[in-house]
Amino acid sequence: MSGITRINAVNGYGQIASGKKINRAADNAAGMAIANKLRANANATNVATRNTREGINVTNIADGGYDSIMERLQGIRELAVRAMNGTNSEDDRRIIQDEIDQQMAGIGEAAKNTIYNETKLLDGSYATMEIASNPTGKGSKIQLGDASLDAIGIAGFNVTGGKFDLETIDRAIEKVSSDRSKLGASANGLAARERSNQVAYENMTAAQSRIEDLDMAKASTDLKRDEN
Repeated sequence: MSGITRINAVNGYGQIASGKKINRAADNAAGMAIANKLRANANATNVATRNTREGINVTNIADGGYDSIMERLQGIRELAVRAMNGTNSEDDRRIIQDEIDQQMAGIGEAAKNTIYNETKLLDGSYATMEIASNPTGKGSKIQLGDASLDAIGIAGFNVTGGKFDLETIDRAIEKVSSDRSKLGASANGLAARERSNQVAYENMTAAQSRIEDLDMAKASTDLKRDEN
């Protein structure tokens, strides 16, 4: 066995042991550099995918809060329409107002207590939330609204005096619907980004594998040839 053949055999054993055809820069300096860049980008993309999933979780929680608020707004509107009926006595309207107050308290609680990881989502604390959904650390924004009683315009809504405007509730419903629609658009964008990241990660890891991974069958054949 010549000196060169012996070196080839030693390298061959090392490659078979590691399962890699590049174990050091001397094996393929350019290939190692490319593989390292691919690995860094793939790892960053994998983190970005996890970030994106967390963003999707935020939108799901916020949407659940909006659903509760919308249900209560619809209930308040029904109660207000009932209060408009001329057959109601003052006591009847006070009873209706008690129900409305309970529904408004529920809206206030939902706006205050819709939280993700200690971050309040619907009380106006965040107009937008930045999500690092791509490997550069930048990416997407989640549009978050303010669903507090003051923000949607129904704080102090009262039917006992007989003078109230049903459009107050309609405007609140319209605002919540609009904010929820923006949230839905953010959720759809994040879902698309997640799919894109997954495809990019698979492509990068496949390219890295083609550069680094050893064809075991071929390597074994080459090693036997060099030993002979």
